[in-house]
Amino acid sequence: MDFMLKYALAMHMPEGKRAGYYAQIVKALAERTSLFDRDKELLIFSSPEERSAAEPVMTQYAVPAEPIDLLLLPASLQARPTFTDFGFVSRLEQQPYLYADMAALFQLTRAPAASRSYEPASAAAQLDEHVLADWPAAFDPDGKDGAGDDYGRTIFAIEAQHDRLVEAIAEAYGCAVQWRYRPQPDPHAK
Repeated sequence: MDFMLKYALAMHMPEGKRAGYYAQIVKALAERTSLFDRDKELLIFSSPEERSAAEPVMTQYAVPAEPIDLLLLPASLQARPTFTDFGFVSRLEQQPYLYADMAALFQLTRAPAASRSYEPASAAAQLDEHVLADWPAAFDPDGKDGAGDDYGRTIFAIEAQHDRLVEAIAEAYGCAVQWRYRPQPDPHAK
């Protein structure tokens, strides 16, 4: 697994409610849908439909909840110090996640018609300060199965706002960027 999209509800528990109140909510959820994972007041589901099935429970218990999309990453990732600014490792299942609206995932490939020599190690070194995490990829975008090139077999996670910077650095070193995931712009944003 390179990554998977997961669907969460961030609950905003009312002040002064006892732990038993949370347990009642979890029990009511179990009757309507199944949880994939959870972390504190963040409930994680495998599909948008499962998340939608949980919303009436939130209404029933008067718990405001905000939908959030997450990227489930493999446990083999190498997290950088800034990882926790854009994601977390769940307490329940010990799974690493990034917030899907804040992160982008890519692999470096050989640029098809680069005027510069192909230097993926230099590109990766230049990008390192912006990388949130990296891990071995199951998919080689060049189709060469990483022959002589460890960077095509690595997925890098960065802050989504650095996507153009990544492309410029890659181009400077004769590389192209194979985007594996990028958040879609909000069509309602002004």
